[in-house]
Parts: sequence; C-alpha cells; structure tokens
Amino acid sequence: MSLSVGVIGVGRWGRNHVRVLSSLKDLVDRLVIVDADAERAKNTANMFKADTYYVSLEDFLKNEKELDAAVVAVPTVYHFKVASRILEYTNVIVEKPLAATLEEGYSLLEKAEKQGRKLAVGHIERFNPIVEATYSLVKGKDILSIDAKRLGPGPATNYTLNLGVAHDLLVHDIDVSNMFMENLPTGVFSYKFHKEDFPYEVEIAAFYSYPDGKFASLIASWRTAPSYKHRSLTIRTEDKVLRVDYILRRIIVDKGVEQIPRDGLETSVFSENSYIEISYLQEEPLKAELRNFLEAVKNNKKPKVDGLIGYVALKCIVKALEASEKGQIVKIDWNDIQRFL
Repeated sequence: MSLSVGVIGVGRWGRNHVRVLSSLKDLVDRLVIVDADAERAKNTANMFKADTYYVSLEDFLKNEKELDAAVVAVPTVYHFKVASRILEYTNVIVEKPLAATLEEGYSLLEKAEKQGRKLAVGHIERFNPIVEATYSLVKGKDILSIDAKRLGPGPATNYTLNLGVAHDLLVHDIDVSNMFMENLPTGVFSYKFHKEDFPYEVEIAAFYSYPDGKFASLIASWRTAPSYKHRSLTIRTEDKVLRVDYILRRIIVDKGVEQIPRDGLETSVFSENSYIEISYLQEEPLKAELRNFLEAVKNNKKPKVDGLIGYVALKCIVKALEASEKGQIVKIDWNDIQRFL
C-alpha cells in the first residue's frame, strides 16, 4: 500500500521534505503541496512533480479526503494552529519544535490521542548517521556528562517566526542528550543573551542535571559571523571521551592517559585515539526520518520520534528559558506526561 501525503509549507525546509518524498516511490503514490505563496507552491510542485498544490489549508483538507499523512513545515509560531487542524483528518509529522509553548504542545498530544492519529516530530539528529554511530559506541556504558555546541548561522534579519535560538537550535541538543542519557533531566540552570534589535534570545547556555549526578552542558548561539557554522558533541564515560563533529562526520575516541605502576612509581602511558569517519554516501537523515514515519503510518506502528519525545524536548527548552529569566535553577517534573507513557 502506497500513501497519499501532503506537505504544508514549502519554504527552505519544507521544500526539502517535498524533494525527499518525491523520491520515496515505494511509499508515496500521491504528493500534494500547500503554501500561501501561490508562486512558490506552483514552482515547487512543478520541480518535484507533485500531483497538485493548494494555497489554502481549507481547500487542501476539503479536497484531499483520502490523505494518509501530512508534513507540517510552517514556521514555529504556526505549528499548533496547522497541526491541530490536520490531526482532525490524518497523521502528522511536525517539524521541530513540536510547538511554540508547552500548552500548545500538550494540546497536540491530547488531540492525537483523542483522534487516534500518529504524531511525530522532526528531531532529525536522531536519524543522523554520526549520532547513530556514536550511540552504538556508548550503548550500555555509564555516561557521566555531555557537552554540545550548536553555533550559527543566525536567522535572516528581523525573522522572528521561528522564535529564538532555544526553539531553533538548543532543542536539537537537549533531545540528543535525552537520547544518550536514556533519562530525563530533573533541573536546569541557564543564561541567555539578547540583542537590542531582536525580540528573542540569540544565545543560550543551559546546564541540565540528570539523575545519579549526571549532567549536560549545552550552548546554542546565533552570535556568529553569517558564514560560520559549528556542530559538536562530547560524551564522557569513566574510561573514554568521545568527541563528535557533525559537519565532518568524524568521531574521535579519546582513551586518555593510563597510569601504570612500575618499580613503585606511576608511569603515564598514552593510549592511541581512534578515529571514525561516517560516509556521506549513507542515506540522508531527512529521508530516514520520513521513511520511518511513513512506515509507521503504513504498518500502524509507533514512529521513532513520536509526539511525546517532541513534547519532552520542548519542555526542556521552555524550562531553560524560565531559568534564565529567574536567574536560578528550575526544577523539571514529569508528572504531566505519565498518562502518555
């Protein structure tokens, strides 16, 4: 069974969704586009040979009665409005973050449950081969701490529809941290930086505490040159440190210096680092993400990154922003999600 799929919003990232979906011939037999910009919708539909396009969400829903799934790739401030409407008709994968506010995110969880729909969130790093390879190296190990930096490039001048850097970038790394820790943070302290000409934070440094004395130190920033981009992850266990470069797709496994007693003295023995490079020929993360979601819809299974995972990441960044406003540690409780577990 192939599926009928719609993409709502074909800006920079939504266009990528259309490109990838048009290549998934084994899963998609009808591809429909929705965008308020008629010229952009038409051009994207023509370029990727979509079946048709609409400039109105209502026209789309009225005419596409047999829709199996939809991708919501509109700006963050519209995630709730659009996803909530579409969940009344079909299954949805919404780009990260799940929504702009906790109230909106929780409402989407409730609606998906009530309507019996699949709700997934586009936390694409979970499908990144470099993340998957790193996870396989530390699986079963006791991770003590995580450090991540996600720097630049910033949004177009005065573009505020995706909110600040916490919603746009930090949300990736807290989700990755939760994945590696296999647990949820219990508290957060953070500091954020604002520019006079932008209403939201352009840099945030957040320190999350996890059970058993573990922690994650995460920095997300747009305080960079327009052409600068950095994505890194460092994971520390008792016997090694893994340093990950997302852009170069390289993992360095640092086993440090071993102290060996000899003749009553300790001698330092340097362990040789291991270097692992992940080929760019592997399936791109967006394709793996969409394939996972569509197969979940087709086979009535749970998607890898469901709405609950998206809500957890959203709550983590909202609490980090709250902590920076209060200038103190903010506790994070998870009583609200128990009904969805």
